[in-house]
Amino acid sequence: MTQQELASLRGCRLMALDYGQRRIGVAVCDEMHIIVSTRPVINNTPAVIDEVRSLLERERTQVLLVGVPRLHDERSTPIIQEIEQFIVNVRAALAIPVFEIDEAFSTKEARQIMLRSGMRQKKRQAKGVKDQVAAAVMLESVLEEVRSLRPEERP
Repeated sequence: MTQQELASLRGCRLMALDYGQRRIGVAVCDEMHIIVSTRPVINNTPAVIDEVRSLLERERTQVLLVGVPRLHDERSTPIIQEIEQFIVNVRAALAIPVFEIDEAFSTKEARQIMLRSGMRQKKRQAKGVKDQVAAAVMLESVLEEVRSLRPEERP
């Protein structure tokens, strides 16, 4: 994201999505960017856009962030193309800003966080837990970038 896009996030309630072919992890933060909370995963069905819209309304979200696992050499893969199409569809259906964010290592980091936290293996393997934590990792990463902006870059 550009510095200007990051600056535009200040004071906004944000939601991050960790797109998966079966499930989509969800995390939200408050307007002050203090607390990041996970939400139940969304099943990736043909009605996924309607479910995202409904969740955004319930959470009073002002900006949506969708993770894309960018490769360092800028190659594309089938999953990247699928996520990009999802983003096109979401942007067409919603009236709020939708930004792509890099999520290249969020799932790996989510696994490490779950291990370090002492989460039992059965809980770590529960469907959707890893997706939720990955969405929270992505959102926290963006918030760290917003917090690091110099005062003149802030709105």
